[in-house]
Amino acid sequence: MRIIFLTVFALFSSISISTAQPVSKEMATSYYQNCISKKASQTFSKESQNFLCSCTASEMMDHMTIADIQALSSQDQAAARTALNHMLTKVYAPCMEFPAKDHYYNTCISNSSPALGKNPEKTCGCMADKVASYLGKNGEAVFTDILKRNPNISDPMAALESDKEFQNYIGKQTLACVL
Repeated sequence: MRIIFLTVFALFSSISISTAQPVSKEMATSYYQNCISKKASQTFSKESQNFLCSCTASEMMDHMTIADIQALSSQDQAAARTALNHMLTKVYAPCMEFPAKDHYYNTCISNSSPALGKNPEKTCGCMADKVASYLGKNGEAVFTDILKRNPNISDPMAALESDKEFQNYIGKQTLACVL
């Protein structure tokens, strides 16, 4: 996930057009092509990576300007952090549904335990569906809350994995799927 995220820096670090302009379709297409060329995460599929790359490219056009992109690599740490937080909540958060579904299903299955009941695939699938649906509807709020608790996050999936409140939510969903 971090490699995909850093793709933005590599593509847009030398932009010399008006900074007030939104990210253009050409820039988003370039980002998308670079993003899908990266090796997929071990915890989600190439299809989910494709979705994430496509979705984030689209969200970049809707929610980011050239100034935002430039601020990501700014020497001014406050400006860079503000731009990164904006990207996490407005660009990545709305796109986490499918990668999170794959990630949490694969993580659940690989950590299979008797607590998952007689059919771990069903339990893990149920939980992953619930998590994906929740992120699809509430992604921006989830990441806004996570940033309040941990203002230094940079990787969206790692942020979900390390956030105790989100992990508690996952535990409750898993339990609901077992019962």
